[in-house]
Amino acid sequence: MHKLCKRPTTHCGVCRQSFHRLPQIRRPGRRESETNFDVRRKHLSASGKTVGEVHIYKCTLVAHDYLFFTTKGFRETSPSTYIGNYALIYAINRHIQTIQRNASGNKPFYEEDMGKVTLYATPATPSKTNIVRLGAETIRWTNQAIIYFTYNSVNTLSQTTEVTAENLPQIGKKAKHPPLNSFEFFVIGGEPSGIVRLGKKQVPCRIYSKRLSLESIGDGVFKPSHPVNPLDLESFKPANIQSGEIVLQTPPLLVNSAIRGKHYICRDGYTEYFIAKPDARKYASVNLP
Repeated sequence: MHKLCKRPTTHCGVCRQSFHRLPQIRRPGRRESETNFDVRRKHLSASGKTVGEVHIYKCTLVAHDYLFFTTKGFRETSPSTYIGNYALIYAINRHIQTIQRNASGNKPFYEEDMGKVTLYATPATPSKTNIVRLGAETIRWTNQAIIYFTYNSVNTLSQTTEVTAENLPQIGKKAKHPPLNSFEFFVIGGEPSGIVRLGKKQVPCRIYSKRLSLESIGDGVFKPSHPVNPLDLESFKPANIQSGEIVLQTPPLLVNSAIRGKHYICRDGYTEYFIAKPDARKYASVNLP
């Protein structure tokens, strides 16, 4: 208390002088328990993780070269409309050296590596906007149709174009996404902005991110704002699928779906997004809300 006016005071940590402590100002019409920080604190404390900032981002990936990955093919290899989230997770977690391999053979290391990553990414869907960022500038560009490239491998010893004894593609076509085609996805755990190398062919891509505000965490039927990898969801069963379409790639994806499960409800100030919550046991190193 102040010696003269008896009002509450606080002290300067340097000179020890007393100052009047201002009363706490609250925003009218909004209870303290409804703030974003309290939502984060409640759910983080319940999960046993350190209370802190929640990092959920809406990201746009722009290809700076022909984007090529094989979803299916017999003489003609073509990519899917969607980018699987495992490829994105490897790309944005380039700071973790133990999951980066020059040659891993035919055996995937998903179960071993996913527990080490600190950034989780959802599968990506083609952007619907006609605006693409290039550095600090923006240009008008809509996603273009895939382009086919033919190839004809010649055996240098036999001078033939095919070796029938081996199941290796020698003649055919490859479909690739043109440069500047863009895709959208969500990232949890940190900001993945910058240049990344995507996929086995290490295609250079740039990621632009925008931080979202976490409004609440739900548990029930919702419509995800992104393609869903069912293998990433906790205790997911076919009965949890209310509706949707299955995209046959590795791993299969659910698009335009309505599913039952835990999810994040986020906003960017204009739009509301519903993001499926990944399995905390599978992604043990990601700081999930």
